[in-house]
Amino acid sequence: MTTCLDINTCQNNKLYNIRCNFITNYLGTDYAYACNPHTTCMRADGTYDCCGDDIVFCIVDASLVRVPTIQPSVAINRTICDKMCSSGNKIDTCSWYETLRPDNLCGENNHDYCCSHNRADCCRPNYTYIYIVFGSIAGIIMIIFAYYWYCIKNTYHKIKPTQEV
Repeated sequence: MTTCLDINTCQNNKLYNIRCNFITNYLGTDYAYACNPHTTCMRADGTYDCCGDDIVFCIVDASLVRVPTIQPSVAINRTICDKMCSSGNKIDTCSWYETLRPDNLCGENNHDYCCSHNRADCCRPNYTYIYIVFGSIAGIIMIIFAYYWYCIKNTYHKIKPTQEV
């Protein structure tokens, strides 16, 4: 049998072809479970193997498992700012349309800082915010134009009936 378990780390108590992603209902409440990433692995055929003698060791509450991000994420290199920022220049905020670059961040007092003299090295534009703002402005201009066209312009061009003498 082909397994994905490491023989050196999991010598005893192996479970093969287990189902660890499931939802169960107990007294009207749904409980979602997921594979424990520390004890299970996925085989090439899509089934799971577990290093444990009971299913309890193979599953965890699904809310405790981190959901993968849509875009690839970069791990922040958590270094102390005193070591990384020799000159003492630390940027911690960017403009409303920018986000901090994760390339050269350091951590201090539970806050992320960027060590650079150049703002472009620390902040990058967040195009989503820019598109939202300009799209909102364009939408407001279109609503005003439609109001002008329909209400104001049409009131000046009404045909008045002629009065008979």
